[in-house]
Amino acid sequence: MNLRTRYVAITAMLVFIIATAMSIGAYRIATDQLEKQVKASLNQRALSTIEAINRPRRDFNDFFSSGPLDRAISQTEFDSITQIIDTNGILHKRRDLPDLPYEPALKALREDPARAYYSSVNLENHEFRMLSVASPDGTIIQVAKDTQILVDAQNGMRTYFPLFAALAVLISGGFAWLFASRVTRPIEELAATAESIAATQDLNRSIEVSGSDEVAQLARSFNTMLVALRASSDRQRRLVQDASHELRTPLTSLRANAEILERATLSDEDRASILADMKAEVDELADLSVELSALATDQRAAEDPVSVDLLDVVSEIATRASRRTSAEVSVHSTDDTIVSARPSQLERAISNLVDNAIKFSGAISAVEIHVGSKRVEVRDHGPGISDEDKPHVFDRFYRATSTRSMPGSGLGLAIVSQFAEANDANVYVLDNAGGGVIVGLQFK
Repeated sequence: MNLRTRYVAITAMLVFIIATAMSIGAYRIATDQLEKQVKASLNQRALSTIEAINRPRRDFNDFFSSGPLDRAISQTEFDSITQIIDTNGILHKRRDLPDLPYEPALKALREDPARAYYSSVNLENHEFRMLSVASPDGTIIQVAKDTQILVDAQNGMRTYFPLFAALAVLISGGFAWLFASRVTRPIEELAATAESIAATQDLNRSIEVSGSDEVAQLARSFNTMLVALRASSDRQRRLVQDASHELRTPLTSLRANAEILERATLSDEDRASILADMKAEVDELADLSVELSALATDQRAAEDPVSVDLLDVVSEIATRASRRTSAEVSVHSTDDTIVSARPSQLERAISNLVDNAIKFSGAISAVEIHVGSKRVEVRDHGPGISDEDKPHVFDRFYRATSTRSMPGSGLGLAIVSQFAEANDANVYVLDNAGGGVIVGLQFK
């Protein structure tokens, strides 16, 4: 069942429930009101009759004579019947009207004269509501009112209310279908575009968005996702192109050295030198492979951020770097060294900063690591970085003109920049006051 059908079904069901509840409520209210009106009419008629009985009179025949008393007691309503049973058990009524059954009423009123006895009777295929009461002198007054109109109204409500509910369901279902079609049309277009993009791998498409509702917001989010996918695809394409370019040089050198080794006239010294060059090139290729893998990995998916003490991480990296290179690496710290970051990538990024500082300072000058205020700064006293190169030092495979003769792939600072982007941090480059450069990571 698609979204449109579900929406129509839910809307129709809700309307059916509401219409049914309203119909039942209206039926009960109307029935109660009609019943109250009937009872009020019976009570009024009974009171009028009792008042007439209590007036001075000669005998009961006066009630039905042509005098004023007859006109006061005899009802003019065509749907009502009044009859009186005197204390002698004689029934008085209009002759043209049917008799009302009085035995059950007499029995009930003898047991409790103060009560009013209500009952329903069927006379000439009509239903009547009857009230029986006793006057103070023991006279029984019975008044009845034809309730066929009430029965007809109830039957009508039982017939038409379900039809009303069904009609409401049909109308609401039709409007719900039209509304759902309008609402789901952008979603269907969105799904069709997504399927087309998946089939053609064309990320340059987008969806036209109009309005400001939730569906429009979904379309905008989809377009934003496409922009991110295009950017990611472009980055991957550039990475592959740059990697291919960077790999070409050591591979070409390896092939040339291999061809030289095929010569039988090489001396042992030349052979050893060529093998050493080949080993260095293989090491460079291995390092490049590791760095490319780090750049190609989505750091946000590979590891979750945790609370990390920068001082602990920096101290371990400094100790390891000093032991591996015999360079002097010192750590200086202030307060506020706890940040939220991905530990493995944090260690890799800071290690790259320290390795770069040691490499470009020639391992002869001290490297300082300053930690505090949610910041890590690595300072060296090497040749520094020119103002022209500073905007590009975090680009992939970028190497300054003055450092192109030195070993390296130009990916170290690119990895640091990628870490900063994935961990809500900023990376920056400054000149060191004592010569050299300062490269830092500022966490938020």
